[in-house]
Amino acid sequence: MRLVVIVAGFFLGGRSAPRSSLALSVLPDSAVRTIDRGGIAVVKDFLSPSEVSRLRADARDLYDDGRFIVDALAGYGAKAGAKDKAGFDSSRDRAVLPAYVPSKKRDGPFVSSTLGDVDGRRRLTSTIAALRSDLARSLDRPGLDTPDGGDNHEISFTRFGPGAMLARHVDEHHEEVKGRAGWSRPTRRSISWLIYLNEEGWDAESDGGQLRTYERRVPSAYPVGSRDGDLQIGWLKPTSDDPRERPVFLDGRRGGVSGKCALYVDSDDGGRNVYLTKEFDADPYLLLTSDFFVQNLLITEHNLGSRFHYLEQPKSGLTAYLKADPGERTKDVAPLGGTLVAFDSVALPHEVLPTASRERWAASGWFHERQQPAPAGGRIIL
Repeated sequence: MRLVVIVAGFFLGGRSAPRSSLALSVLPDSAVRTIDRGGIAVVKDFLSPSEVSRLRADARDLYDDGRFIVDALAGYGAKAGAKDKAGFDSSRDRAVLPAYVPSKKRDGPFVSSTLGDVDGRRRLTSTIAALRSDLARSLDRPGLDTPDGGDNHEISFTRFGPGAMLARHVDEHHEEVKGRAGWSRPTRRSISWLIYLNEEGWDAESDGGQLRTYERRVPSAYPVGSRDGDLQIGWLKPTSDDPRERPVFLDGRRGGVSGKCALYVDSDDGGRNVYLTKEFDADPYLLLTSDFFVQNLLITEHNLGSRFHYLEQPKSGLTAYLKADPGERTKDVAPLGGTLVAFDSVALPHEVLPTASRERWAASGWFHERQQPAPAGGRIIL
């Protein structure tokens, strides 16, 4: 176990939280290893029951006061995510109390110095700042621990209404699959985190609301997420001849030109890139593709191509008919108050299962890193 002394201040949305008094937080070494190799770290009792109760009360009061923003991203359990505008009920969707509102380019109510339990939220952000610094060191991601700007770190209270769910997704994607906007932002999501603020007595079997993750059956042999700014887009599953689960990365700026791409994995010694494909254009290959396409057309060596799976199949009308990745296994995390979960934003697909009849409360966010700068040469193809 590693003891983390929480002393750091936290700059958030233009404000700096005061330094807290000395406190100890325990983050197991195993949690860092789990994140590094593509799994979900689960730390129970990260916050005490009294801290959870205080934060939940603040969140509930601010929700009742109309300070939350309904984002209409969650589906209703009975509709499996269908968007029925006529029957839309904001009380059953996901709502957030953000620290920053990108659409308006201004601070959000989470960092208000006049609304609700300001001191309680500042104590939380100080704790999260210590977690961020600790993960920056332990995961060797120094870019995590940079001073925050308006949208460099996302943090919010979240509420899922009764019946709300969130379909499978990943929290960050390679610049090339996000179109022109992919190269326009200075930072990207690196680590996703969440602390549940639910009341005691939450029963996952009857109350639902679990976080379902899709981990690899065989943990990654190498760190996941990115290599020198190149984000991961898939896996090479292990075989009897090569028992390693290998993350596959997309080099999307060959020759300094956006849209000139190639796929690669780490060499066995981790010292170089081993390219799996020849150079190809992002448009249309990354937009009109699937495991089958990559396996048989992009990766020309069959023994390697047959091992490839996307982290997430590109969405299309055929997505629902594509075969599941046999290299995955599901892991459900019950939303018990005080529990911290953290995982790589790029590498771990996940979803939120429907709640039954209770509200599901949490504090959640993403630690950012700087992403690759826009290519200096050539054109932005997407």
